[in-house]
Amino acid sequence: MTTTPVEPGPAAPATDAAVTGAPATADSVTPATARGDAELADNKVTIAAVRADAAPAGAVATGIVPAGAVSAAVPARASASAAPDIPVVPPPAAARPIEYRERTLPNGLRVLAARRAAVPVVELRLALPFGGESAEHAAEAELLAAALTCGAARRDRAAVDEVLAEYGGSLRVEARPERLKVTARLLSEGLPTLLDLLADLLTGTAFRTAEVEAERARLLQRVALAGRMPQYAGRSALLRHCFGDHPAARETPDAALVRAVAVDILTRRRAEGLLPEGSTLVLVGDLVPEQALDAAALALAGWTGQGPAREMASPPQVTGGPVADVRMPGLRQAEARLAAPSLPRTDPGFAALHLAELVFAGYFSSRLVRSLREEAGYAYSARCAAHEIGTTAVNLVQFGVDPRHRDESLERTFAVLARLSGDRPPTPAEVRAAAGYSAGIRSISLATQIGLADALLDAAVHGLHPVWLTAFPASLAQVTVDQVAEAARVHLDPGAFTGIVLQP
Repeated sequence: MTTTPVEPGPAAPATDAAVTGAPATADSVTPATARGDAELADNKVTIAAVRADAAPAGAVATGIVPAGAVSAAVPARASASAAPDIPVVPPPAAARPIEYRERTLPNGLRVLAARRAAVPVVELRLALPFGGESAEHAAEAELLAAALTCGAARRDRAAVDEVLAEYGGSLRVEARPERLKVTARLLSEGLPTLLDLLADLLTGTAFRTAEVEAERARLLQRVALAGRMPQYAGRSALLRHCFGDHPAARETPDAALVRAVAVDILTRRRAEGLLPEGSTLVLVGDLVPEQALDAAALALAGWTGQGPAREMASPPQVTGGPVADVRMPGLRQAEARLAAPSLPRTDPGFAALHLAELVFAGYFSSRLVRSLREEAGYAYSARCAAHEIGTTAVNLVQFGVDPRHRDESLERTFAVLARLSGDRPPTPAEVRAAAGYSAGIRSISLATQIGLADALLDAAVHGLHPVWLTAFPASLAQVTVDQVAEAARVHLDPGAFTGIVLQP
């Protein structure tokens, strides 16, 4: 959950999301899907579990079973959602190589520095693995992230604010089930000062009771707000539906557990959990890479710890099954969330599946959007994107509809999947358009300092070489139509999906 922005200027927008395919944030992303994933990944709420095989009160299995049964149930009007006419688009242009340097410091911290001197600003990203098993750990991680900027050994809260204000900077810390992430930016001449501040926070955070209690109160307000936002509630319900009590489903902490976290435990959690070995620091902007690496090595030399940072265990693979209804009184729009197994970006078959997902619901002229929006008028849009949680990859589909059109919209969704994986596979024109779209949106994202910083961190935490960011778009042109059709047949079969519908 996004926490405590410490920024003299306007609040920074929430980022991060893990979606495959596209340049992403530390946990994330693809373009049309990029935003969708970002939204999915930022959503955190605690809602009752709704597994179809053990549905609690209020959760009703609908009996919508994909695969063959679906195609038989598809209404005649849904049959129009076949391959659309796609204009010829030029092949993707080669992406500009990323100018970067990399070094692993003696304390085990991996540092990447890339030059992108569009404006005199530096972007900093730091990913710290912080896995844990219990619900109490999730609450402690959230409060630790919220209180980490309260002050350090050499600076109190006011001094931290003054340092950032001097260089027009901002710094915030957010917690996710897998890790804590630090996001900062400021004028490039302030980079040494920012690195010194980061070292101060990581090694000597002063958890003063009054300031921690103030952060705890803000955190509890955000938890309460998340519980009332349909997009957060929908994501939380889907994660519990797919992963049960696995830590990956705890994106929003339990409020009672947040209240119970003792202030004095935060110092121990910081010392034991925020470790350099296994963590990744990314610096992007108007900088000289080698000099930036030297500055990081100097500033963070005193950050040490015992052993590598703890990774969260990957959740189990999603298994297909019925779609369950989850009640949320007062909701005006039903929120559908579906999930199926996908492939991680390190898998050789990922490129073909990525294109198949785009053809299905990756962008505005995709088949599902045409069916739900252009043909039926049920939804404004729909999104499909792959999301990586550890080594587990999940194909996520989401859209919102009038509750009266819940059944028809799901029937159309499964009908589109059945055709795409069956008798109407992706056409050559659709595959070309999807490849062009993916390459274009990635190029746009990598052109910005923010996009490049997020993409480099995302690639690093998911085991991808930085070169992958520019090589992958070019590789899409080599994927054949038959390969995309086969990926759709295997991975987009309706029977592979399960999910929930959040409705009043």
